[in-house]
Amino acid sequence: MKIDKSRIGQLEQFIRTKVEIETLTDAQIARLLNVGTSTASHWRNRFHIKPADKFKRRFQEKYGPDALECFDMMIRHSATLQGIANYFGFSREYARQVYNKLYHGSYSAHQRQRQHAIMLTSRKSNRASTPSVGEGENVRKRGLASLTASGTSHR
Repeated sequence: MKIDKSRIGQLEQFIRTKVEIETLTDAQIARLLNVGTSTASHWRNRFHIKPADKFKRRFQEKYGPDALECFDMMIRHSATLQGIANYFGFSREYARQVYNKLYHGSYSAHQRQRQHAIMLTSRKSNRASTPSVGEGENVRKRGLASLTASGTSHR
């Protein structure tokens, strides 16, 4: 199909919007433009537009419009992969694959980082609530001085 050269910019913008924002496939774009799938694919490639990442859209289509938010909330609340899998009705392995696809990293590495961060914050909060070494020595010295001054020393 020949395209009028003055409309190439409009076509490129249309395809770019449909792929990058709406994450449509070549077949869906082809139906919108009333052309074949291979033609839509050829145009997309010609404009150096990568195919859409359809994972998030398809995940929501299959598991519900709030599925991604629910998955994210479960991860933030330290749910196990098995717990997430049971909730959505798929395998633990698929839950791991979904995690890797969405967060671009390993679930176990994420959990180790989270545990390390929790340990660090708990150590800091413990240090803040207990007196430092210097303060403890001064308190002990003052306490001993007040005991010896009152004559109730245990020597």
